[in-house]
Amino acid sequence: MAVVSEPTVADRRRWLAQDGNTLVLMPAAVLILLGLAAMALDTATLFLGERRLVDVTSSIAHDAVASVDEARFYDPEIDTVELDAARVGVRAQQLLAAQRQDRTFEDVRCDPPDLDGPRVTITCHATVRPPFAPFWGLSDRHRLSVSETAVGVRN
Repeated sequence: MAVVSEPTVADRRRWLAQDGNTLVLMPAAVLILLGLAAMALDTATLFLGERRLVDVTSSIAHDAVASVDEARFYDPEIDTVELDAARVGVRAQQLLAAQRQDRTFEDVRCDPPDLDGPRVTITCHATVRPPFAPFWGLSDRHRLSVSETAVGVRN
Protein backbone atom coordinates (compact mmCIF):
# COMPACT_ATOMS: atom_id res chain seq x y z
CA MET A 1 0.00 0.00 0.00
CA ALA A 2 1.26 3.46 -0.96
CA VAL A 3 1.70 5.97 1.73
CA VAL A 4 0.38 9.43 1.01
CA SER A 5 2.28 12.11 2.81
CA GLU A 6 0.74 15.27 4.14
CA PRO A 7 1.52 18.36 2.10
CA THR A 8 4.10 20.57 3.66
CA VAL A 9 3.71 24.26 4.37
CA ALA A 10 5.78 25.10 1.28
CA ASP A 11 3.48 22.96 -0.91
CA ARG A 12 0.40 24.69 0.46
CA ARG A 13 1.87 28.13 -0.20
CA ARG A 14 2.74 27.15 -3.78
CA TRP A 15 -0.82 25.93 -4.48
CA LEU A 16 -2.45 28.99 -2.90
CA ALA A 17 -0.14 31.58 -4.50
CA GLN A 18 -1.64 33.79 -7.23
CA ASP A 19 1.59 34.84 -8.89
CA GLY A 20 0.90 33.16 -12.27
CA ASN A 21 -2.71 34.31 -12.79
CA THR A 22 -1.69 37.24 -14.96
CA LEU A 23 0.42 35.01 -17.13
CA VAL A 24 -2.58 32.77 -17.84
CA LEU A 25 -5.19 35.52 -18.33
CA MET A 26 -3.16 37.90 -20.51
CA PRO A 27 -3.33 35.86 -23.76
CA ALA A 28 -7.11 35.54 -23.36
CA ALA A 29 -7.44 39.29 -22.81
CA VAL A 30 -5.30 40.04 -25.88
CA LEU A 31 -7.45 37.75 -28.06
CA ILE A 32 -10.64 39.41 -26.82
CA LEU A 33 -9.25 42.88 -27.50
CA LEU A 34 -8.08 41.90 -30.99
CA GLY A 35 -11.53 40.45 -31.75
CA LEU A 36 -13.28 43.61 -30.59
CA ALA A 37 -10.88 45.75 -32.62
CA ALA A 38 -11.57 43.66 -35.74
CA MET A 39 -15.33 44.00 -35.25
CA ALA A 40 -14.95 47.77 -34.81
CA LEU A 41 -12.90 47.97 -38.00
CA ASP A 42 -15.51 46.00 -39.97
CA THR A 43 -18.31 48.22 -38.68
CA ALA A 44 -16.35 51.38 -39.47
CA THR A 45 -15.65 50.10 -42.99
CA LEU A 46 -19.37 49.51 -43.61
CA PHE A 47 -20.33 52.94 -42.29
CA LEU A 48 -17.59 54.63 -44.32
CA GLY A 49 -18.78 52.92 -47.51
CA GLU A 50 -22.37 53.92 -46.81
CA ARG A 51 -21.40 57.52 -46.09
CA ARG A 52 -19.35 57.74 -49.28
CA LEU A 53 -22.22 56.30 -51.33
CA VAL A 54 -24.66 58.81 -49.82
CA ASP A 55 -22.25 61.64 -50.65
CA VAL A 56 -21.84 60.50 -54.26
CA THR A 57 -25.56 59.97 -54.78
CA SER A 58 -26.40 63.32 -53.23
CA SER A 59 -23.84 65.16 -55.37
CA ILE A 60 -25.16 63.50 -58.52
CA ALA A 61 -28.77 64.39 -57.65
CA HIS A 62 -27.98 67.99 -56.75
CA ASP A 63 -25.77 68.42 -59.81
CA ALA A 64 -28.53 66.97 -61.99
CA VAL A 65 -30.91 69.71 -60.87
CA ALA A 66 -28.57 72.21 -62.55
CA SER A 67 -28.92 70.34 -65.87
CA VAL A 68 -31.99 72.24 -66.98
CA ASP A 69 -33.22 72.33 -70.53
CA GLU A 70 -31.99 75.84 -71.36
CA ALA A 71 -34.39 76.39 -74.27
CA ARG A 72 -37.41 75.70 -72.06
CA PHE A 73 -35.91 77.47 -69.03
CA TYR A 74 -35.76 80.86 -70.73
CA ASP A 75 -39.11 80.53 -72.47
CA PRO A 76 -41.42 82.99 -70.65
CA GLU A 77 -44.53 81.07 -71.65
CA ILE A 78 -43.47 77.87 -69.85
CA ASP A 79 -43.84 77.81 -66.08
CA THR A 80 -42.29 74.41 -65.37
CA VAL A 81 -38.61 73.62 -65.32
CA GLU A 82 -37.60 70.57 -67.33
CA LEU A 83 -34.31 68.75 -66.89
CA ASP A 84 -32.19 67.62 -69.82
CA ALA A 85 -31.91 63.83 -69.41
CA ALA A 86 -28.83 63.54 -71.64
CA ARG A 87 -26.90 66.14 -69.61
CA VAL A 88 -27.96 64.47 -66.36
CA GLY A 89 -26.67 61.08 -67.54
CA VAL A 90 -23.36 62.43 -68.83
CA ARG A 91 -22.67 64.38 -65.63
CA ALA A 92 -23.59 61.37 -63.47
CA GLN A 93 -21.07 59.22 -65.37
CA GLN A 94 -18.40 61.89 -64.93
CA LEU A 95 -18.97 62.03 -61.17
CA LEU A 96 -18.92 58.23 -60.90
CA ALA A 97 -15.69 58.01 -62.90
CA ALA A 98 -14.04 60.45 -60.49
CA GLN A 99 -14.63 58.14 -57.52
CA ARG A 100 -11.58 56.31 -56.22
CA GLN A 101 -12.17 52.59 -56.02
CA ASP A 102 -10.81 50.96 -52.88
CA ARG A 103 -11.69 48.21 -50.46
CA THR A 104 -14.44 50.24 -48.80
CA PHE A 105 -16.08 51.37 -52.01
CA GLU A 106 -16.02 49.40 -55.24
CA ASP A 107 -18.30 48.47 -58.13
CA VAL A 108 -20.17 51.78 -57.94
CA ARG A 109 -23.02 52.18 -60.37
CA CYS A 110 -26.17 54.26 -60.59
CA ASP A 111 -29.52 53.47 -62.12
CA PRO A 112 -30.75 55.82 -64.85
CA PRO A 113 -32.09 58.99 -63.23
CA ASP A 114 -35.82 59.31 -62.78
CA LEU A 115 -36.79 62.78 -64.03
CA ASP A 116 -40.14 64.27 -63.14
CA GLY A 117 -40.20 67.93 -64.12
CA PRO A 118 -37.76 69.74 -61.83
CA ARG A 119 -37.41 66.68 -59.58
CA VAL A 120 -34.67 64.11 -60.07
CA THR A 121 -34.31 60.83 -58.19
CA ILE A 122 -31.04 58.89 -58.34
CA THR A 123 -30.40 55.42 -56.93
CA CYS A 124 -26.80 54.25 -56.64
CA HIS A 125 -25.31 50.91 -55.59
CA ALA A 126 -21.85 49.95 -54.35
CA THR A 127 -20.04 46.98 -52.84
CA VAL A 128 -18.19 47.23 -49.54
CA ARG A 129 -15.71 44.58 -48.36
CA PRO A 130 -15.06 44.60 -44.60
CA PRO A 131 -11.59 43.13 -43.99
CA PHE A 132 -12.42 40.72 -41.17
CA ALA A 133 -15.99 39.69 -42.07
CA PRO A 134 -15.00 36.21 -43.35
CA PHE A 135 -13.48 35.41 -39.95
CA TRP A 136 -16.88 35.98 -38.32
CA GLY A 137 -18.62 33.78 -40.86
CA LEU A 138 -20.18 36.75 -42.68
CA SER A 139 -20.12 37.53 -46.37
CA ASP A 140 -16.97 39.28 -47.54
CA ARG A 141 -19.02 41.59 -49.80
CA HIS A 142 -21.93 43.76 -48.74
CA ARG A 143 -24.14 45.54 -51.28
CA LEU A 144 -25.33 49.03 -50.39
CA SER A 145 -28.08 50.99 -52.13
CA VAL A 146 -28.90 54.66 -51.63
CA SER A 147 -31.62 56.78 -53.20
CA GLU A 148 -31.56 60.58 -53.28
CA THR A 149 -34.10 63.09 -54.55
CA ALA A 150 -33.42 66.71 -55.42
CA VAL A 151 -35.88 69.36 -56.58
CA GLY A 152 -35.00 72.44 -58.56
CA VAL A 153 -37.00 75.61 -58.01
CA ARG A 154 -37.15 78.54 -60.41
CA ASN A 155 -37.12 81.88 -58.61
